Amino acid sequence: MKTSTGVASSLLLKLDSRSPTPLHEQLFEGIRARILAGALVPGLRIPSSRQLATELDVARSTVLQALDALTAEGYLMARPGSCTRVAPELPLLAEDRSAAAARALNPDERRQDRASRGPRLAASARALKPLTAGAPRLGAAPRAFRPGVPALDLFPTALWARTVTRVHARASTGLLDGGDPSGHAPLREAIATHVSASRGVRCVPEQVFITAGTQQAFDEILRLALDPGDSVWVEDPGYPGARRAVLAAGGRPVPIPVDGDGLDVGEGLARAPRARVALVAPSHQYPLGATLSLARRMALLRWAGRTRALIIEDDYDSEFRHRGRPLTALQGLDDTGCVVYVGTFSKSMFPGLRLGFLVAPPSLVDVFAAARAAASAPASTLEQAALAVFLAEGHFARHLRRMRTAYRERGEALLEALHADCPGVLMPRPCDTGMQVCASLAAPLSDLDVRDEAARKGVEVAALSGYFLGRRRESGLVFGFGGVRPETLRAGTRALARALEVSSRR
Repeated sequence: MKTSTGVASSLLLKLDSRSPTPLHEQLFEGIRARILAGALVPGLRIPSSRQLATELDVARSTVLQALDALTAEGYLMARPGSCTRVAPELPLLAEDRSAAAARALNPDERRQDRASRGPRLAASARALKPLTAGAPRLGAAPRAFRPGVPALDLFPTALWARTVTRVHARASTGLLDGGDPSGHAPLREAIATHVSASRGVRCVPEQVFITAGTQQAFDEILRLALDPGDSVWVEDPGYPGARRAVLAAGGRPVPIPVDGDGLDVGEGLARAPRARVALVAPSHQYPLGATLSLARRMALLRWAGRTRALIIEDDYDSEFRHRGRPLTALQGLDDTGCVVYVGTFSKSMFPGLRLGFLVAPPSLVDVFAAARAAASAPASTLEQAALAVFLAEGHFARHLRRMRTAYRERGEALLEALHADCPGVLMPRPCDTGMQVCASLAAPLSDLDVRDEAARKGVEVAALSGYFLGRRRESGLVFGFGGVRPETLRAGTRALARALEVSSRR
């Protein structure tokens, strides 16, 4: 076992070369845990990567990988030509630090505390406990720049077909009978393993419930959490399906502004401090592409823990971070059991699969199981079984790695084409994750006029104004690039440039 000495021992870091967890992940988690516990105070100088690498007896690249990830998530701050320090404005108050330190020293008590309280529920859900806006469609085929479409041209169709055929040929009576309403057990286990390793989600298979996609997950969670008229924080601008689900469950969506740091938690506290639910996409907000800052993540968790509210974390495509490791899920920071994590395979594989999942907090597992007991299986058990094999055999992980490279290339090609064909008119936002980019539109152009004119020229693009629930604050366009080859992207931006020219003359 490798243990730290000297400067590294002052950070109480220990690395185990025999552990299956990569050394850079061990280092990342070790430093992060010390920061969250308050042992590494804001502003503290972190030893250089060379010092840490020497004293921990690891490659410098291992240390740099961990430090880069900590910087990306806001725990550290690095300035060119200067040392790396713990971020000066970490959102942990003194009482938070002492509580975090106590929980770190007593993990059994932490687990007990998470299981004993949990968020408040709707009256109908409490009764179960004793019982145990987008772009215009111009045809079926994806084209520039339809949002939300993955790279279907790169999906390993033949491999998936062989997997499905093999599972069907060996199908047991249990598979043919319809299966467990909570989902196929091997798939729940494979998902728990995957999200724990790739997204930092803390769960066991029993917390995983299979859904027919993101929308069903939202509907199911909200119907259990809301009484009629309850307030729900929704991102503004945000995913239209989120507010539809809130309304369908009888809730009242409260638009909370989104800026470069994600959902404005302070505005949420001002507008609806007693909201029952917050529905957010912290790792890659749709449609602006913002990442919820660490300060706001911690403020959101503190609010939910204090008010016993529920947070629905929509993690629809954050595994496609173009460079570096995907950011840790909000659920991985949750110590009070207030976050329900929602994922989907519609973006990572193909929309027609119609499979997703939710990860319930420990205190709510029995409630979700009871709600499912009276329902049929959420999706074809045979397809669930095929997906379980696809994950277990490593095909899904390899597909994700290929897609990250493809989306980085396609995103860069789109940004280059927009700068070349639409200079000064469209100002793209940064694009480091996922399959879409948002661009601000120069005044006085109307994004609705541009969208309609682009459609007349055979280009699908969404108007940013259509994603606002409250007062519209910005005009812009939302581009999907995942399902479009780089050469087709350039043809699309040239057609868009002509649409912009026509719109500007009106």
